[in-house]
Amino acid sequence: MSMFKCNYSSDTGAALRSLRRGAGWAVKLGAVLVLAGCASTLPARVTTFQQWPADAPGASYKLTPTTDQQDSLEYRQYADMLRTAISPVGIVEARPGAQARFLITMTYGVEPVQVRVERQYDPFYSPWGPYGYGYGGFGGRRGGGFGFGVPFGGAPYPQTWSSTTMDASRASLKVEIRDAAQNNAKVYESTAVNTGAGGSLPEIMPYLVRAIFDRFPDTNGQVRQVNYEMENRR
Repeated sequence: MSMFKCNYSSDTGAALRSLRRGAGWAVKLGAVLVLAGCASTLPARVTTFQQWPADAPGASYKLTPTTDQQDSLEYRQYADMLRTAISPVGIVEARPGAQARFLITMTYGVEPVQVRVERQYDPFYSPWGPYGYGYGGFGGRRGGGFGFGVPFGGAPYPQTWSSTTMDASRASLKVEIRDAAQNNAKVYESTAVNTGAGGSLPEIMPYLVRAIFDRFPDTNGQVRQVNYEMENRR
C-alpha cells in the first residue's frame, strides 16, 4: 500500500473547494494533489529471527536460487538488489565455483487479499450538504460513529465513518541465511510485507529489500513497521 503525505496550503484548500461539484472531481482532485507536492510513502512490516555469529565479518556468501529461480530474469534483478543491500554487513560474495560459508535464499511473491478499512464519509463532496448521509459495508449495513472534521481551509462540519472490505494485494520478501560452519544451520530469517491497493512487485521490491537490511541483523524476534518515501517517477 502506498500512502500520500501532503502539505496543504490555503491555495490548495481553495482549489479543493472549487471541485465540490461535477462528475470529473476525482480526476481533478488527483491533479490538485500533485500540484500540492504530495509524496507517496510505502509502509512495510518486518519480522526478524536471528542467531547471527559474531565471527561473520569477512566471511563469504553465495546466493542459492531455487530450481524455478535459476533461469529467471526477475530473480537476477532482485538478487542484484540484495547484493547491494548486504554489502555493508561485512560479508562478501564468493567467487564462482568457490565454497561459501553463508548460503542465502530469497523467496518473494504477490497474493490477492481483502482488507477491512474505515472510510470517512465526507459531506464536503456530498449532494446532501454538510449533513450528508454515509452508507457503507455489505448486506445493507450502515456505518457507525459520528464526529467532526475540518475541510481544507474551511470550517468544521459533521462527518460519519463506515467500515468496508476492499480488494488489495500483499507483496512479500523472505530472506534466509544458513551457516556452513554450523552444519548449514539457519542463522537468519527475515520477512518484509507490504499490503496495499496495487503496485507491481518490481516497483515495491527495492523497499522490501531495504526494510530487511536497514538494521541487519536486527534484534531476535523483532517486529517493526517502517515507512519509506518512494521515488517520484515522471
